[in-house]
Amino acid sequence: MFASLLDLRVSESILAPLLRPQPDAQGFVPEQRVVLGGISWDSYLGLDQALGDDRPSPRLYYLEGELEIMTTSNEHERIKKWIADLLAIFFEKNEIEIMPRGQATMRVMAEAGAEPDESWCIGAEGEWPDLVLEIALSSGGLRKLAVYRRFDVPEVWLWQHDRLSIHALRDDGSAYEAVEKSRLLPALDPALLERCVAIRNWQEARRVFRAGLAG
Repeated sequence: MFASLLDLRVSESILAPLLRPQPDAQGFVPEQRVVLGGISWDSYLGLDQALGDDRPSPRLYYLEGELEIMTTSNEHERIKKWIADLLAIFFEKNEIEIMPRGQATMRVMAEAGAEPDESWCIGAEGEWPDLVLEIALSSGGLRKLAVYRRFDVPEVWLWQHDRLSIHALRDDGSAYEAVEKSRLLPALDPALLERCVAIRNWQEARRVFRAGLAG
């Protein structure tokens, strides 16, 4: 099955115009996402191996037989980089010990797999990250909160429509709930982060963020 997915030389010219996402209102191209159903765990692992380790793209997400294949875009990568850099400043200023996990693959046998945009262990290093960031400039794809609940990730940040939404795992682990501020990083002002991500000059974004932290 995946052999045909990986060898699209004949059909690429036909499918490419249909699969190419349209720029958003600001002219930025979003990600490309394809979701396939009825995929076994072994097939998911086989595709991941065939695509190779340490690849920048495509990214794979798996949940109970559904597989999302996603390629990123320039704007997707810019936002990811901005947020990670700004959080690094916040961690340093507040003397918060972290262990960056980046987009290291996460898997729960035969149930779920994910490659987050960014992830961090806060304080002590654990098997799974405490904080996961996902950038979603396009709609569709697997339900990321359902994916990360399988790993009991305490907090998931979703960047959508130029806004950051923060989702904290309930104490009983049953679901995520939207919260106004991070429970892991209560001193962080989400509005300041959003404002600085919107600044397209990297140096200026960092300056404004540092000034905001200084109060």
